Amino acid sequence: MLWHGNREIDALDFVLSEFHLGATYGVIIRRRLWRQRQVDVVLVPLIIIAATYVLSMSGQAILLTSIAMYAAIWHRGRQSLGVARFYQRGMGGPVSPAHDLLFRGAIYLPMLAGMLTYTHLAPVEYEGEPYLGLTVGAEITLIVGLAAVSWVTAYLAWMFWRSRCQQIQKVELMVHPGEWWVVIAHGVAFGCGYVLGASNASFLLVLAVHHEVQYLYFTYAMARRPGNFHAVGEASSYAAMRASNGDGRVFLTEAGQAASFLGWPVIGFVGAIVGGWFEVEWLAPLGMGGLFCHYWLDGRIWTRRGTGIT
Repeated sequence: MLWHGNREIDALDFVLSEFHLGATYGVIIRRRLWRQRQVDVVLVPLIIIAATYVLSMSGQAILLTSIAMYAAIWHRGRQSLGVARFYQRGMGGPVSPAHDLLFRGAIYLPMLAGMLTYTHLAPVEYEGEPYLGLTVGAEITLIVGLAAVSWVTAYLAWMFWRSRCQQIQKVELMVHPGEWWVVIAHGVAFGCGYVLGASNASFLLVLAVHHEVQYLYFTYAMARRPGNFHAVGEASSYAAMRASNGDGRVFLTEAGQAASFLGWPVIGFVGAIVGGWFEVEWLAPLGMGGLFCHYWLDGRIWTRRGTGIT
């Protein structure tokens, strides 16, 4: 951030966010989700776009920015929850009710603390635009922040204790390392992004880039393993591919899968660039509406009903 500044990070976020959106549509098309989830994939997005146009045409720009701000927090946090839960389900689910309680708190409390801290420190503007800040006072903001730090610490302490007990008893690890690594990254990202982002917008952009990279990596991992939505067995499936194809063909296989995956992300990116060239006024609300649809779709397609992984 000190070397380049906001412009380069903002450009990187723009590219990755359009890839992110394209990857979401790629999932819908590969899984043909519009056939079995017509309400979630077709009807609700149309309603969202129509509502966005109504608010935009009636001069509710501040309300739209506010919705985008709070929806972004929810979207980024729920993504971390979904990825961590994917690893958790691959190991058979939560080990105990205490594990489930600590896990959920370690995800949701940093989201709440980050939101309250940002709205307290920057109650007027979000990414340079006016919005409706939810201010609850310095005392409550501090209490929630301390609760978030304490809860994440308790979760990690429980994980360390559980790991030590398993090592002593020499039993199989029942908590996937991917779960608590996601929880740590989630806490650090929200602490940096929304706490420091109130005084330096670059921190919000860094959080956004982290969010996009996490999603692209996860969707690519799903795309390269069609029909297999279990965290356990990835190494064995890769070994089987090596055995069947040979070491010399593994790279070509991976390159082909990557090229197939990048199809819709590239289409989404090119569409955003071309749409920006025209600068047609009535197209402007479509961009915001598409963002809201993206938030909705990401929260609905990665479910047991849709793809069987969360």
